[in-house]
Amino acid sequence: GDSSDYETFLKMLTVQMQNQDPLNPVESSDFAAQLATFSSVEQQVLTNDLLTSIKARLSDSDFASMANWVGMEVRSLNPVYVDGGSVTVPFEQLMGGDRTEFFVLDQDGAEIYRAGVSPGQTSVVWDGISGSGEQVPPGLYSIHAESFESGKSLGQKRLETYGLIKEAQIAADGLRLVLEGGVEIAPDDVTALRAPV
Repeated sequence: GDSSDYETFLKMLTVQMQNQDPLNPVESSDFAAQLATFSSVEQQVLTNDLLTSIKARLSDSDFASMANWVGMEVRSLNPVYVDGGSVTVPFEQLMGGDRTEFFVLDQDGAEIYRAGVSPGQTSVVWDGISGSGEQVPPGLYSIHAESFESGKSLGQKRLETYGLIKEAQIAADGLRLVLEGGVEIAPDDVTALRAPV
């Protein structure tokens, strides 16, 4: 296709030379400029086509890789879907303090559970029970930690939780993973991947 376009351009250039005004002929430098412009545009089109092809191949490769993640669990700083079961959360102690607690917030940001964490503990387990002892309804919950020194809060941080991948999508802003409960995350938000436990 590219060679035929080039030949078409040369034929047009030849016809233009044959039919030029003999009293006002086109300068040879004008023909050279037209040829250079055509070559430049042609190279730009080829480059754009190549980049589009590379992008499509990379996207397909990434998407195929992400599709293999469906059914796996990923760890991220996102709410976890709870439906009657318990949740085990990797835990890192906050800086300083003489006491650490973890707490659970519902979708509205209301605290529904709080418990202490033993020094050196590397994970916390929430059994899906509220502070009043009732099973929480199915939904999304976020788990946080807070450190204290002499009863004064030293700060809070959100804890990473594992969520089950239900779907991989190609969205306008790139690849997206849809977790159980409808949470959507970017692959870059994932810090760990594991088989369901």
